[in-house]
Amino acid sequence: MKIWGGRFWWVGMGAASVLLGERIVSPASLYQVPNCSAAPDQLKLVQIVFRHGARTPLTDSYWAGVKWEAGNDCGILPGALQLAVTDLNGGPQPPLSHDAVQARTQLPGGCTKGELTKLGQQQARELGSWLRQQYIEKYGFLPPDYREGLVLGRTTNYRRTIATLQGVMTGMYPDAQQVIAIQTAPDVDEILFGRTDSCERLRNLMKAQARSLKESAQTDEGIRALEQSVQSALGLPGNHRVHFTDLHDAMTSMRFHGKALPPGMSEELLLAVNREATRRMTALVAPQASEQHGPEMLRLSMGNLFEQIVGRMAAAAGGADPCPLFMYSGHDTTIMPILATLGVQLKDWPEYVSNVVFELWEKNEQGESKHYVRVLYNKQPLSLAKHPEGEPIELEQFEAVYLKPYILSSQQYKEECEVKFDHTAPAPSSAVGGGSAVQGL
Repeated sequence: MKIWGGRFWWVGMGAASVLLGERIVSPASLYQVPNCSAAPDQLKLVQIVFRHGARTPLTDSYWAGVKWEAGNDCGILPGALQLAVTDLNGGPQPPLSHDAVQARTQLPGGCTKGELTKLGQQQARELGSWLRQQYIEKYGFLPPDYREGLVLGRTTNYRRTIATLQGVMTGMYPDAQQVIAIQTAPDVDEILFGRTDSCERLRNLMKAQARSLKESAQTDEGIRALEQSVQSALGLPGNHRVHFTDLHDAMTSMRFHGKALPPGMSEELLLAVNREATRRMTALVAPQASEQHGPEMLRLSMGNLFEQIVGRMAAAAGGADPCPLFMYSGHDTTIMPILATLGVQLKDWPEYVSNVVFELWEKNEQGESKHYVRVLYNKQPLSLAKHPEGEPIELEQFEAVYLKPYILSSQQYKEECEVKFDHTAPAPSSAVGGGSAVQGL
């Protein structure tokens, strides 16, 4: 068991009744749940998936004097709620893996690589404050004081996503005194990003995408011109290969925290780097469904998550859930494929704390109860195909058109992750970027 907030806590059999295997086991009647909202429209369920807040860079590639300068960027903001981090069965938190390697890299000023900064924590609290305004003050969906079992959280096993969930909870319930239990899982069992370490099929498809990107870049005059502009702005030799995703990571993080950027790195050039980095990353983690292996890659990346999201919608529509709010704290590599499955073509990298909200509403139409889904992206209604400006979609249609094609059970995931040979897929080989290049950015 790991504690975030400074006080030791052990979730034993009593407290573990709050969360067990992704479901509520304590009776809803204990919490005096309010009516979700007034008829004829009743909010039944809210599920939000968000990227972590601002963090320190992940890349070691600093160019020509570009570096993370010392400053008062890291540490815990006062007033943070205390979290008890458990595995999916209420036991001890799994050991950190990829994040532990990042944590060993010290940066000037006391920060470590990939650490959520104070600004990132503040972003998370602001998101939590918005959730409070929406679902406590506006809709009366949840009680104003924190009650066990009504707001449940799951996070990837990274310091920055755990701390982001802590910040969101703090913003939503700033006066809560309880230690709040949240869940996580080992990277090999994660559902919030594509598990290239445990899914050989996905790993091979990503390698094929990476190879295709490399080959196309060699003959693309536009990319070569952009590379030359970056080389000039950063004072790099002409034979220096520009890693656009690394460059985007470093520049975005340093700019957000007020760090000095090279004089030649103009707004126009930053935008061009953002667009090229986004194009490359979406090819790896969020290809469009119209692409050759797009549906399969999206299914292998997000299938287990969508099984939970749809399953909870079905349960809430059947009256099983007492108006809860579920939080998933993930990464840009979580947000990108979710948006791709919804038909969104990303031109820009999702910003820190970017989020997707799935609301389930019940409406009484001429004496008949129907359920609808509304999707928000970064607090605004998301326009989907044939449903512009966030128009609600009937639950059955939303599931069938947008999520059901990508749903995978654990057994289906295991079967589909086995290597498949065809004329377009590569032979088995090592993982992309060591197996973690597209996990948890």
